[in-house]
Amino acid sequence: MSLILLRNLLWYRRPVASSCKTDTAASTSGAPTTGNVIIPPLAVLKNAGETCVLTSGVDLEAQTATDGSSPTSTEPPRCSSRAPSSSSSKVTIFLRQKSIAIKNFRPTARMVSDAIIGLSDGMTVPFALTAGLSSFGDTRIVQLGGIAELVAGMISMGVGGALGAKAESDGYKAKLADTVKQVVQSSAEAVALVHDVLRPFGFDLPQRDTIAHNLMQSSDRMVDFLMRFHYQEKRPDPSRPMACGFTIGIGYAVGGLIPLIPYFCVERNQVLVALYISIGIMAVTLFIFGFFKTVLLAEADRDRSTWKAFLGGFEMLAVGGGAAAVAVGIVHGINMSMTD
Repeated sequence: MSLILLRNLLWYRRPVASSCKTDTAASTSGAPTTGNVIIPPLAVLKNAGETCVLTSGVDLEAQTATDGSSPTSTEPPRCSSRAPSSSSSKVTIFLRQKSIAIKNFRPTARMVSDAIIGLSDGMTVPFALTAGLSSFGDTRIVQLGGIAELVAGMISMGVGGALGAKAESDGYKAKLADTVKQVVQSSAEAVALVHDVLRPFGFDLPQRDTIAHNLMQSSDRMVDFLMRFHYQEKRPDPSRPMACGFTIGIGYAVGGLIPLIPYFCVERNQVLVALYISIGIMAVTLFIFGFFKTVLLAEADRDRSTWKAFLGGFEMLAVGGGAAAVAVGIVHGINMSMTD
């Protein structure tokens, strides 16, 4: 076996003529070369639409093990060409790009804020409604009313979030159009705004004039400067309305489904059992949600204290529990008055 491997190694060292097309880009890729042949590190050479696989010592060894004879071929390593599938390569590249995008995905602060809004409303309003409907003593009523409210609330919250984000985008476009008009028609006013922006930072008059003069050389540059530093407007993401509505709607649905689950797990006349289970689950859920919401929305390290996080949990618990208690009292009072 050692003689076989040594012989194959000597073949790689010999200058031979290759039947494969070589590429100048391949010669600069860091692969070792011998004569006119490029010896690839993995014995695979890819050139302009074809793949050339060099015969290795493993093939010769396999031949020896098959027929019992030693390899006597003195031919140089052979290349076999096969055209790769363009469709499969495109699919592979697409999947690789999507995998990298998913791996590098990080939720933005706006997405976290939208999710918190949806979860907060979803865990408060449906919980109060289901607790109030429990006064009728029938889980079927709670199920139907809870599902109806959950679907309607999810759609309403999602559409409201999308419309709100679209209004922000429309406001930015209107301000951008006004700024462009201001720069084109009243350059002196635009220069004055540049001075107003730079003055608090200690720039003297000659420096401010120089900066304003350089900005006025390009109207696009001046508009961008005023939008970012004077009006403090950030260009909105075109997909923001859709993402906002989807995040808030899904958050509302997830939050509202939690207090409704126990009513599907008991008998129809065991509404009080489901209510007690729902109260216990929501008490823990509201506290945990308020705790981590305080941690995520803290703007400084000093705000990330354990006391503030626990306080946020108790505040969320008090809001949700208070809303549920009020709903139960009102529905129970109306029910009693109607039965009398």
